[in-house]
Amino acid sequence: MTNTSQNLRRLAGAALISTPLLLLGAMLTSPPQDGDSDAAYLASLAKDESLSILSANFFHYYWVAIAIAVPAVLTLLRGDRGRTLTTVGVAATAFGAIQMSGMLFSDWVFAAMPNIAGLDQSVAVFEQINGDPSLNIWLRTGTILGLLMPAVLMAGLARNGVIGWWATPVALLPMIAGPMVGAMVAPAAGSIVGALCCAPLALIGVRLLRRTAPQVTAAEESLALSH
Repeated sequence: MTNTSQNLRRLAGAALISTPLLLLGAMLTSPPQDGDSDAAYLASLAKDESLSILSANFFHYYWVAIAIAVPAVLTLLRGDRGRTLTTVGVAATAFGAIQMSGMLFSDWVFAAMPNIAGLDQSVAVFEQINGDPSLNIWLRTGTILGLLMPAVLMAGLARNGVIGWWATPVALLPMIAGPMVGAMVAPAAGSIVGALCCAPLALIGVRLLRRTAPQVTAAEESLALSH
């Protein structure tokens, strides 16, 4: 394996290992809402604009890390078992992560808008934007693929023997378990639980870094030559 390939593996591994910290930062800095209405959402973003933007940065780079790293997961596979499932999971997860990272731009806009145009005007703009069909397709594909397809990816890796089957259900939880625990216990507890649910991604990152060890690289090259 070339040095370039090894460096790409290291980059992907480090990116996936960073995901729990990025998600933890995003959830800890996410501004609390007083209700579920559009007005409450916009008011929460505008109340502390700097904090909202910090949270948006963490969320954005969480998704960027996933998008740039998951293609390298395919280099962990040995044999054909689970390869199709993993490939589908990789492609769909990467696409979903790209969609989700792009959606975060709106946080910069919606955090600033109420303080400039007023809350009522901001709600009107927000509702018009969210009523656009193409934006809804963007949002739904990002949500469905970004949040559900990592489980498909984990299932493929588990079938191939790269990781255990425990990672498949856990991969569904980062954006679900965190808010639930936060609502029932405390926001900080929910943030920690959400970050811990990124363990499968971090584990894959560790696997990628281990594959860059000299002895592993030598074994891979010997195996390739034998075929």
